[in-house]
Amino acid sequence: MSIAANKALVAEVRRSVRAALLSWGADEIADDMAVVASELASNALKYTGGEAAVRLRLTKGQAQLEVEDGSAQQPAQRRVGTEAEKGRGLLLVEALAAEWGWRLRKGGAKTVWASLPLPAGRTA
Repeated sequence: MSIAANKALVAEVRRSVRAALLSWGADEIADDMAVVASELASNALKYTGGEAAVRLRLTKGQAQLEVEDGSAQQPAQRRVGTEAEKGRGLLLVEALAAEWGWRLRKGGAKTVWASLPLPAGRTA
């Protein structure tokens, strides 16, 4: 799914990721991965001001989400106060995902990824 620099599309990413996982029988992780997807997509749009691409796939017993954007800037967790209403996106990703990370792509862009294990008995 490609998303333009429009924050309203982040809600569509969240809904689409959740719906895909539900249709694949991965109900137990659908809500958590939807939150991860919305946080990573939101960060991509916020910090790049451009477009992003979101990809979700099942592979090797995991659901893996990738968000590609045009920035080479490393994602970084921010220190925020307990009353702050923003700045917790990567903290949420770290709390919900089994693993997450990022890699540079050719041309000075990056991919940020996160994965969650598939529910017991569900294979890719």
